[in-house]
Amino acid sequence: MSITLAAIDGIVAGIKLDDLKPAQPFDGAGMIVTVLVVALALACLLAVLAIMLSKPRRPRSQPARPHRGVHHETSGTKAWHRRIDDVVDRFHAGEISRDQAFAQLAALARAYASGMSEDTMETQTLSDLNRTVPTSTGRAKAGFMLLRQTIAALYPPEFADERYNDAARTTSVEQGAEWVSTLVERWRR
Repeated sequence: MSITLAAIDGIVAGIKLDDLKPAQPFDGAGMIVTVLVVALALACLLAVLAIMLSKPRRPRSQPARPHRGVHHETSGTKAWHRRIDDVVDRFHAGEISRDQAFAQLAALARAYASGMSEDTMETQTLSDLNRTVPTSTGRAKAGFMLLRQTIAALYPPEFADERYNDAARTTSVEQGAEWVSTLVERWRR
């Protein structure tokens, strides 16, 4: 069904444009103003929220480090050296085996490190320590690295079979005690 140009001219000619009037005047101007004001207020609120939420978060407040006085167990090195010497003495007295001596020396190293760093390291294995990335810097990081080295040195005599591992066979309890003593002496806050 095609419409010809003559038909379109007839339709347009039939429309009378001289008596077109709106049916009633538009009185919705108040509603438009209200919608615009609400939209503007909402836009301002969203802009303020966007600015507030885009700021970086404040770091959580760190708990206060407990005061460590002169009499705290990690304050002086003499008490730790006595504990290390006690392990060596008990080994020589035959009260503990060589494996037990190395296990106790490793436990002393971890306990000292836990007290110095305020992180629980008593239950961490060498694998745990190797997976841990120290977040601290400077002295604390150096102390953590020294703990890693000490535990790594104590592992062969503590766990390896002496028949197949030279380090397990040749390391003495006194040498292990020296390694832990070095850790105690060199770890600084």
